[in-house]
Amino acid sequence: MHYAEEIALRRVKMLVEQYVVARSRRYDFVSTELACKAIRQVVRSPIEDAELDHLLARSAVKQGLSVRFDRIGHWQAASPGLSQEKSA
Repeated sequence: MHYAEEIALRRVKMLVEQYVVARSRRYDFVSTELACKAIRQVVRSPIEDAELDHLLARSAVKQGLSVRFDRIGHWQAASPGLSQEKSA
């Protein structure tokens, strides 16, 4: 991994932690959709959406929060058969 990518990944991890801590002050859950939108507005992430979801989930669980995996693209990628069933 290039040095610039390592720095970008560290920034993303710090933003994830900050987002989750800030969210825990008012709410008892973290939405992956809202978190990803907020984080990607601040910094260009070198990781895929699914990996960002997992970072968010790990951080949220450490803070005692529940996680809502509510991004539509995440579910379609995880279970392509489910999206085909709904369209039929």
